[in-house]
Order: sequence, then C-alpha cells, then structure tokens
Amino acid sequence: MTATGSDTAVRELPRDSDGLATTDEALTTLRERLPPFLEQLVADAGADGLVVRLDGSVETTVAATLAVDAIGEEHVTGLVMPAFISHEAIARNAETVAESLGIEHSRLQLQPVLAAVQGAVGESDGPVDDAIATNNMLSRLRMACTYYVANTSNLLVVGPIDRTRYLLGSATKYGETAADCLLFGDLYQTEVRALARHIGIPEDLTFETAGSPLYDGQSAIEQLDVPPETVDRILRLRFDQEVERATVADRLEVDPELVDRLDEWCVRTRHKRQQPPTPGVDRC
Repeated sequence: MTATGSDTAVRELPRDSDGLATTDEALTTLRERLPPFLEQLVADAGADGLVVRLDGSVETTVAATLAVDAIGEEHVTGLVMPAFISHEAIARNAETVAESLGIEHSRLQLQPVLAAVQGAVGESDGPVDDAIATNNMLSRLRMACTYYVANTSNLLVVGPIDRTRYLLGSATKYGETAADCLLFGDLYQTEVRALARHIGIPEDLTFETAGSPLYDGQSAIEQLDVPPETVDRILRLRFDQEVERATVADRLEVDPELVDRLDEWCVRTRHKRQQPPTPGVDRC
C-alpha cells in the first residue's frame, strides 16, 4: 500500500527488526534520496518551484528543509495560515522556520475567510457551529489557498502527511492530503521524527504533536494512549508486511485488542485513501 510514487525513494532501506527506517544508515539514505525525488518532480512538471504549508509541526519543517535541499531556497515558498488567536505562537514558530531556511513566505489570516463561509452557510440554515465541520473547512481553505498560490506561480504543492496519519485517517479528506506529492506518504511518524533529529532541526523550532497543531481535536494516537512508535510498528507489520494479527501482538508484546483497534480504524478511514467510486459504466 503506497501513498505516492515516492516509494522509489525509500525502497530497500536498511531497517530495524520491526521494519522501521530509523537506523543511521536508513536516515542517511533518506536524506540523500528525498531531495532528488522533489527535484525530479519539479523538472517533470516544468514547474518553477515548490510550496509548503508551514504549521509549526516537525513534518512541515522537515518537508521545507528537504525542498530547499532539492531546488534551493529561492524556489521554495512557505505559507503560514492561522485562523484564531490561539494559533499565534504556532504561526510565529512557522515563520521562524521559513526565515531560518531563507525562503519566501506569507502569512494568510483565515479567520475572515472562515467567517464569510460560515455566514454564507448560515444564510441557508446550515450548521455553522459544528466543530468537526469547522476544522475540516479550515483544512480545505488552507488547501485552496495553497493551490491558488501554486497555480498563480507555477509551483507544486508538497504534502507533509506521514504514513501514520495517512493510514489512521487523521487528516481531512481533500484538505491536508491534497498535494502534488505526499513526501512522507511512505514514512511513519517515528521515521520522520528520527529524520528531523538526523538533519539537526532544533527541537525548539517545532511543536511536538501527533498531527498539525493548527488542527484542533485529539489525534488518533492520543486517543489510543500508547507510544507513537508502538503504533508505527504495528502498522508497519500489519499493512506493509501483512503479518498476522496474533503474530504482531506476540512479537511486539502488545494487547491483541490494540492491534484489532488499529485494524478497524484503518478500515473505517479507507475512504480517505481512495479515489471517489464510479458506477462502472463502460467507456468509449
């Protein structure tokens, strides 16, 4: 199960006993292979550069760093898109990341846009106070703004969603997952965090969260209340190596019910990883 064609950049990595690419050799290989993947993506599309949504997370910071490694700071644009006052510290951190990388960046305040959408929906008697709907709308507004910048500047959008969030469905459909490439679509959260440390990204530049801190609500891993690395090891064995449930539980010394819960979670959110279904009508 591969999120994008980026598996060519992470294939045959030296891995630990449970399959995670967290060894020094693996991380060195990733640092060498991911920038050329981005460089080739830009060249194949005839694009002028890359745009990255910066949200203060480890994932977006690593993505922006690798984008600069790939094509140079002058060809990378960062977008910081807070919506509420509570996002101010996050936005400042994201801007610090952009400044440290030397990339052009802009802050887009989404609260007025969100208010306009909610006002329009309110006029048609829609549920404007639904927290889940609001958070999903913010994610899709960020996507729309990012693609507007990309379209008007001939850029490609780099999506920083890791494989953990991708499999668990803890990202908004047609929001955070909307991108021209999912750079970490084949890397688990534990692997991306290890890559950040390997690169030498200062911990005070990022927010240590299970997902983007701009998106409210408890993350899937937080709801499970187990170490993120345990989740990643289970997912790797179950979905990439197709190891039987009981074997995974025994091998990792975890409760079989945890393995079942992750299986169910991934099945329930499968629709987020698939193209919209069609009725199967024959085409000319």
